[in-house]
Amino acid sequence: MGALNFHALMAPQRTLRVHRYDGTVETTPRLTDDTTFSGMSRSNRRRIESFDIVSAVEDEDRRSESTEAEAAELVSSPTRHIHVSSDEVLQSDPYRPPRRGLIGGLARQVKSRAPLLYDDARDLSLLRFRRRMTTAIEPRDYEREFQPGGAHEDDVIVPAGPSADGAPKAVIIGLHWFELGGAELWAFETVRLVREAGFLPIVLTNRDSHQPWVTRPELDGALLIPFSEPTVDSQTPGVEPLLRALLRTFDVRGVVIHHNQWLYDRVAWIAASRPGIPIVDSTHIVEYTGGGYPLSSAIASRSMTTHHVISPSLAKWMTDVQGIPAERVVMAPLGGLTVKPKDAQFQARREGDVFTVAFVGRMARQKAPEVFIAMARRLKRQGYALRFILHGDGELSGWVDDIIAAEGLTADIERRTSGTPVSQTLDDAHVLVVSSHNEGLTLTTLEAIAHGVPVISTDVGAQGDIIPDSALVPRYARLAARRLAEAVAPLISDEAAREALWRKERKAEKKLLSKQSASSWFEEEVGSW
Repeated sequence: MGALNFHALMAPQRTLRVHRYDGTVETTPRLTDDTTFSGMSRSNRRRIESFDIVSAVEDEDRRSESTEAEAAELVSSPTRHIHVSSDEVLQSDPYRPPRRGLIGGLARQVKSRAPLLYDDARDLSLLRFRRRMTTAIEPRDYEREFQPGGAHEDDVIVPAGPSADGAPKAVIIGLHWFELGGAELWAFETVRLVREAGFLPIVLTNRDSHQPWVTRPELDGALLIPFSEPTVDSQTPGVEPLLRALLRTFDVRGVVIHHNQWLYDRVAWIAASRPGIPIVDSTHIVEYTGGGYPLSSAIASRSMTTHHVISPSLAKWMTDVQGIPAERVVMAPLGGLTVKPKDAQFQARREGDVFTVAFVGRMARQKAPEVFIAMARRLKRQGYALRFILHGDGELSGWVDDIIAAEGLTADIERRTSGTPVSQTLDDAHVLVVSSHNEGLTLTTLEAIAHGVPVISTDVGAQGDIIPDSALVPRYARLAARRLAEAVAPLISDEAAREALWRKERKAEKKLLSKQSASSWFEEEVGSW
């Protein structure tokens, strides 16, 4: 339905012939990109069915600009080509295409045979982005881009006209994708709050995925448009056919952005079309690869009314580094999603329990499960009799299993998927280790502490807002593996030290969670729209 929503909005009052094609786990859905108009895609090899749809969207009465000719020709096709794999693909780990070429091949070999060496090399390559982390970015001047010498000097800005009388009240929400993650839990929560405030959620995603979370109850009744990229030819700069159709069809009362670059790139046009409507984004983590979404937020800051952040550290980065006025930055933690600021009790080690070290997170590059495995190997070689739990799914699951086997740790590391509740893993754990290369402030950290389990972490993002210096280690992979092992080792036989660490962390957590939660703040915010 999401693809059909897109194409109905792009072809008002027209009848379209839709061809649907099947695929594999390696071919992510092709729903909205420019090949869906032409059919020129290698993915379109196995046609399953064809059917007609009729767009009920009202057409716009205006003269087209000459700059729209290419898009008009593309959209004029009477057929659409949609590629969607069957639900069977959801039974395996998400597929991420490998890097191609000589460099990509060498990188894959190093990554599989010497994962920490690969991490070290990658860290060196990221040093070129260091200056961006501490330097203010120039906010985007949207109108300047359409003037002579600008990136869009051959295009023209055509703001959207007014919405139809009696149009449904709606809020546009930009998400990364419909997949598992702490950021996604919060994004889905905002969809729910928008609906409960009486608005139609219009939810756009812009990251290729099989979208396994598209059936979650928070999305019930929402208008979904999961994108496939690129949409360069169909979405004329300054005219923005899809967004203008949405603004024409619905009475859009606000915009919310969660890690959606497509919407960040166009939010200035929305602000020009609907002056004064609230435009809010939510960011969690300053990426080492140039800043990530907080940097996108700063670039778009002239169009934003409010920047929501989840930690004091990120709020400080927004105001002190990027120069965004403090009154436009709201710090509201995510803890309320899964953690309450109520009293918690230290989870004492029961007599006879094997000391258990846990990892909870996606099997993804960011979470660095390979560093956790290297730490486990080091502790085992030092003679400690320990139990390790590696809990999570993700695109690197197969690679992680290969590393565990290669290190001879299959009998020592218990693998758990998302089919096991996180609470069960925390019941079994005596310490949680966050080995991430990069983070904001992890929900698993807050959950573990509230569960009575202390946390040891790499010094990334805003982890230091909760974790004391004694339990923080450098983020660089090889050093992190050694220092994590050194931090865990004293806790194995010293229950008092383990409890003392937890009490420090619990005190910091309670201080953070005493602030208004993100859910509470956003409920008030959207209620005023």
